[in-house]
Amino acid sequence: MYQLTELRAYLENTCVGHLLDVATGEGDFLRFVLDTVATFDSATGLEPNKESLSIAKNILFPYKVDLVLGNVRKLPFEESYFDFVTVSNGLHHFEQPVKSIQSMMRVLVSGGRLLINETISDGLNPAQQTHLDYHALKADIDTAKGIYHRQIYAREELLSLLQEAHVEAEKLFVSDNEPDMLNSKEKIWQFSHKIDEMVEMAGELPQKNSFESRGWELKEKIRTFGFQKPPQLTLIAYKP
Repeated sequence: MYQLTELRAYLENTCVGHLLDVATGEGDFLRFVLDTVATFDSATGLEPNKESLSIAKNILFPYKVDLVLGNVRKLPFEESYFDFVTVSNGLHHFEQPVKSIQSMMRVLVSGGRLLINETISDGLNPAQQTHLDYHALKADIDTAKGIYHRQIYAREELLSLLQEAHVEAEKLFVSDNEPDMLNSKEKIWQFSHKIDEMVEMAGELPQKNSFESRGWELKEKIRTFGFQKPPQLTLIAYKP
């Protein structure tokens, strides 16, 4: 569940027209956008994983959304097709983030807007650092399995990507008010089990023992410090 208070206030007054959400995943961010905007004419979610699309279909059931199997490397849409393009916590999964940003700008109409929302690694409290450590473990397991998944960007790294893509952000929001995500013994137990399952997916990789050790350390950090989503940086760029 996203809080993103400042972004929510912005979207509540925004008519997004024809909307594209890239790297939709299980649909949480697209649901947040559709729940929040003033109006929209159509909504499309693009996601390369079939299982994630199936879950997204259930999460997005209150809305008429076209869910499309595909990825940002080759957007299956004409130029100047959408009024609003969003991507949340997707850039660190893109091997060529600058080209991905340019690709998303390509399908925007003149006067359209690109919204990028990413977790950032700046100024973390202990609970947020625990969340970052969890992501680092997941990213390292994915990388060991040959799946591209880089570590979380810092704020200035994201701004540099936009500059390299020749895109200028007209608005910038930082949300650092996410609640503690594991606020009961039951939730902590469930998430600890999730960490075990994630480590188990490392299979027979040479790093398996190291991943198991990091998993145990992570579970201890969660019990000690809690688990809170790090700050979210939202950038909104206008296409001339």
